[in-house]
Amino acid sequence: MWKKFLGNFLLLYIPLLVLSLLMLTSQKRERIVELSKQEALDAANKSFFISDVCHYLVHNSNYWTSILYPQKFNPQSTHKEFIRPYLEVLNSLGFYDQFRILDNNGNEVLRYQSYQGGILESAPLQSKIDREYVQKGLTLKKGNVFLSRINLNREYGEIERPYKPVLRSVGPIYDSLGNKLGLVVINFRMADILNTLTTPSTEGNTYIVDSNLDVISSNTSKFELPNEVKEFENLEEDKTRINVQGLLPFKDTTFLSDGAIWSLRKVDLENGKLRSSRIYNEPDNISTATDWAIVEEIPSTAIQAGMWQVYQNFIVLHLFSILAVAGISYGYLKYQKEKLFLVEELKQKNDSLLEGQKKLQKINKQVKQTNDRLKVRNEQLEQFNYLISHNLRAPVTSMSVIVDMLKNKKYEGHIKDLLPKLNTIADSIVNLTEDIRHYVTILDQNEIDIKGIDLIELIENVRKEFPDSINDDSGFRIIYQLEEWKVVNFSRFYLKSIIHNFISNAIKYRRKDVSSFLLFKSKVEDGRKVLYVEDNGIGVDTDRHKDDMFKLYKRFHRDVSGKGMGLFLVKTQLEALDASISLKSSVGKGTVFKIIF
Repeated sequence: MWKKFLGNFLLLYIPLLVLSLLMLTSQKRERIVELSKQEALDAANKSFFISDVCHYLVHNSNYWTSILYPQKFNPQSTHKEFIRPYLEVLNSLGFYDQFRILDNNGNEVLRYQSYQGGILESAPLQSKIDREYVQKGLTLKKGNVFLSRINLNREYGEIERPYKPVLRSVGPIYDSLGNKLGLVVINFRMADILNTLTTPSTEGNTYIVDSNLDVISSNTSKFELPNEVKEFENLEEDKTRINVQGLLPFKDTTFLSDGAIWSLRKVDLENGKLRSSRIYNEPDNISTATDWAIVEEIPSTAIQAGMWQVYQNFIVLHLFSILAVAGISYGYLKYQKEKLFLVEELKQKNDSLLEGQKKLQKINKQVKQTNDRLKVRNEQLEQFNYLISHNLRAPVTSMSVIVDMLKNKKYEGHIKDLLPKLNTIADSIVNLTEDIRHYVTILDQNEIDIKGIDLIELIENVRKEFPDSINDDSGFRIIYQLEEWKVVNFSRFYLKSIIHNFISNAIKYRRKDVSSFLLFKSKVEDGRKVLYVEDNGIGVDTDRHKDDMFKLYKRFHRDVSGKGMGLFLVKTQLEALDASISLKSSVGKGTVFKIIF
């Protein structure tokens, strides 16, 4: 009983479980799609923010590059008064970390810097010719602005302490005559901006990366620019580079990898609200040392945590499902037990009825078998009667002709020629008599003797029954194309009768205006032996007579004598041994029979 209960329970519960799992998978997929859209939007908003920051820095640089400086500008001595009002502006710009003017040799001619985030103060001059941003800046044309990498500030080749992430904006400056004087370089403090950007809006992680996917800042790292910080080497859990395959092309993308959702949005300096503002001073060109992007990550653990409510609903649903299915299974099992008792009673009554029915069926089967045997015997007797009358006709007719010729005194000189033919006909009659005797023996034994028959030998034996119709002068010949097979397992008596009918019909229905032939061609098709029998006689209109071709007493040429039993007998003899026959014929062209053994 418990096995049946368990079987019914599983039969009901498994489809419900599969459906629920599909729904759970669908909900999880929807959740991932929702989170992916959220991450992509968050990354896009932050990339727009960086674009606005960059344009703001460019706008500041354009202010200093748009000033027409005096010739041979020297802010330390000759032109102190000229530069003083401009320097007073610096004190109101709290996001400047350094402000410098360099000559065309990369040497600072003016340097102001902030100490501990305070106001800008004058500082000792340095040579910066070895810096990448200076070398790039010296190649700039008028109206161009260059943005350096975001990295830690260095003084005299060493990273400044405490660590200070900066972004440098570089632009060329010119005197009133259009002569290039050097560069203006502004270091912008980026710590607050980076902290704002890396504050995740979800339970995931945010990374600001360059075009090499090196991490500039992230909420997972203790330091900004972790790949530049020596202390970072001991913090194994942090990342200095994002190594995720789908991010390598550095194109906007959102995808799922190892159960985590990743979204990258490249910073496009063609975007940003500030750029479309009327106060924005658009440079001729903005070039950068690298591209930047925002990378958002939702780890697999955070995704799974967000799915916990879905899992809870799934568990509760299945607890109720188990209880419900168990109740239904028990009730159904009880119903089946009662039904089985009633069925058992009906079965006993049916068994008694079936027993009587089986006895009646056995009697009916015996009667049917007796009728079938009588029907087969009647058909065999009818075929036997026809075979004797049909197959004896040709040799007896030929013998009668030769006897008449012997009686005729005109042919007395041809007796020696006629006697061999008469002997041949006599042999044929003897052979036919032997075959008839053999056939009678088969009928008495209720079986048909099957053995291998040499087709050419059999056809030649039948051919001898038509000595006058098939010779060199008659214009009728038999052609053999039996390369594929020459021996077939069949009843010799049946096959001889079939060949006899084909030769007889080919002679009887030949055309008078052509040399006639009868072609025997063997083939193997679909693993079965096939015999094609083709003549070039007068043919039959198969479109008109297609349903009557093999019927008994059907004749198709009224001007030629016959009984219409030949093809019927051929088909009957073939089908008696599981063979089949079909034909194709054209009036005035001939007929092709196809026999499949």
